[in-house]
Amino acid sequence: MLAFKIKFVFRLAIISLLLIGSLQSFAQHAVPEHAGVWVHDQANVLSPTTKAQLEAVLKAERDSTSNQIAVLIIPSLEGGDIDSYGIKVAEDWKLGTKDNDNGVLLLIAIKDRKVRIDVGQGLEGVLTDAMSSRINRNEIAPRFRQGDYDGGVKAGVVAIIQTIKGQYVNTDPPQRKRGGRSPWLTVIFIIVLLIIMSRKRGGGIGGYWAAGTLLGGGRGNDSWSSGSDYGGGGSFGGGGSSDSW
Repeated sequence: MLAFKIKFVFRLAIISLLLIGSLQSFAQHAVPEHAGVWVHDQANVLSPTTKAQLEAVLKAERDSTSNQIAVLIIPSLEGGDIDSYGIKVAEDWKLGTKDNDNGVLLLIAIKDRKVRIDVGQGLEGVLTDAMSSRINRNEIAPRFRQGDYDGGVKAGVVAIIQTIKGQYVNTDPPQRKRGGRSPWLTVIFIIVLLIIMSRKRGGGIGGYWAAGTLLGGGRGNDSWSSGSDYGGGGSFGGGGSSDSW
């Protein structure tokens, strides 16, 4: 009789765990289609100009290094866990090339005040858990606390690219009034794009200007034009960091 009770309790515990997992999965925010867009702002916190700038920077990085960096901003995790959701998005979007596993996802949940960087296995040696957390805490979170989502996402993307290249230097942003923005962030952002584009085009920057100005506010290259642009299917093993602001 005792053995039967123990067996019954054990089975009940297993069923409960499965039900909890199913409910969490059901409550989790749906993963949007990639559709060749590298900056998904479902929370509508970024300006059109910033989205265009980010799309241009991320495309330049893909073209010059094959590293595939994507940004997803959602209103809420809807009760889900940001770590498991980040892995699901990265795998569904197949970020990174199959040979290099060089995908990165910057995931932001506005109402939950959480940010996560998911790192493909091929980049874990340079974009470590510690460095990912440092970027979240020192570059993104301070700006988000001031309501500067444009500046925070830009700073995060630039820091990710610089870290992968071994060029990231932590410059803690000075405390400013809420909503204030440092002009230096825009300058650094433009310089990073120019460097990437000049390397891609053999050292000159004329091709960058011919392709369209970054500050013009037009749409970036946010449509998938070829199968080689994404979908390689890099592997993610949980590398990265989740933080709050």
